[in-house]
Amino acid sequence: MVEQPRVPITNVWFDNLTMAEAVERIVDFALRNDRPRFVCTGNLDHLAKLDRDPEFVETYREADLVLADGAPVLWLSRLSSPDLPIQERVAGSDLLWKIAEASQRLGLRLFFLGGRPGAAHDAVEAITDKFPQAVICGSYCPPADDFDSEEEQARIMERVRRAEPQILLVALGAPKQEKWIYQNLLTLDVPVSIGIGGALEMAAGRVKRAPFWMQQSGFEWAFRFAQEPKRLFGRYFLTDVPFLVRAYCRELAGGYGAARRQPNSHS
Repeated sequence: MVEQPRVPITNVWFDNLTMAEAVERIVDFALRNDRPRFVCTGNLDHLAKLDRDPEFVETYREADLVLADGAPVLWLSRLSSPDLPIQERVAGSDLLWKIAEASQRLGLRLFFLGGRPGAAHDAVEAITDKFPQAVICGSYCPPADDFDSEEEQARIMERVRRAEPQILLVALGAPKQEKWIYQNLLTLDVPVSIGIGGALEMAAGRVKRAPFWMQQSGFEWAFRFAQEPKRLFGRYFLTDVPFLVRAYCRELAGGYGAARRQPNSHS
């Protein structure tokens, strides 16, 4: 498989892959099963968090794939890498369905972890309605209040390891899901783990997806905001939009320099 160049976005690097190429790479990881690997799906909110969280940055730099989930990531790539910008958005909410399709075709075993209470169960039903031969070997929504306890962590590990998935889809929100995957990668011993944010809620129909034209034009955030204004106001208007303006100005002024240390290439 040909290694694609990585593209710098703010202080981390993204893989310049289409959706089809990303799915092909993830399937290859799952079938190869030579070591545990993990995938980040980065959007504007991730970039804002990366700007102030060195531990999150290190997690991103160790990921085997970093996919561009969000139009603002593509926009910034046109400034940071005008000769080779990110070619296509790879949204986690779409990636979930593509992986389910691959599961039906190849028999890959999937496990859903996280989401709001009941979302994983409803997502399983929705996905198996569309892909009845998809192999979903388990799902679990850990209680938020006890998540960090030794007992709950042991319970999560036992459930995942007993199910023996080839792909673990983790919906705990950023940066929690990425840090948790990275910290537990070897203990989990799953071929591929992927942070998917709110994809289970969308698959379950609890959060509606924006019309296609809004997804393509970069206005999906407005559709999401209209559904959950109280929860999303602070994220969008007090954190993400101001960060986007700062990131644009910084790229126009010459970029991120030494902060943009390229990680080791993964194969």
